[in-house]
Amino acid sequence: MKDALILTAAAVLAAATAAHAEAGDMPGNALQGRELAVKECSQCHRVSRAALPPGLLRVGPAFGDIADSASITPTSLFVFLHSSHPPMPDIVLSQQESADVIAYIISLKRSHL
Repeated sequence: MKDALILTAAAVLAAATAAHAEAGDMPGNALQGRELAVKECSQCHRVSRAALPPGLLRVGPAFGDIADSASITPTSLFVFLHSSHPPMPDIVLSQQESADVIAYIISLKRSHL
């Protein structure tokens, strides 16, 4: 059991280290990220700050709420997007698509003055 925990921790650390390098290597295009989010993510997430139509149920958190979370960074988003987390389907994004979606989510962050 202890060995399994150590292996899991090592795998998470390796993924986070790789993600840090990958997430910072490619600049994202927030406009393209928004288009991809509307196409691929809007069935389960509110992808903009606009109000939802009445009666529309979302399964996942709103992208604006994700952006406003204190722990969100481009690296943490990259790791999340490339990790399995049911009930979210495993959507395979290219490195550029990931960078674009991350740039879009980060662009939704409200400044807290």
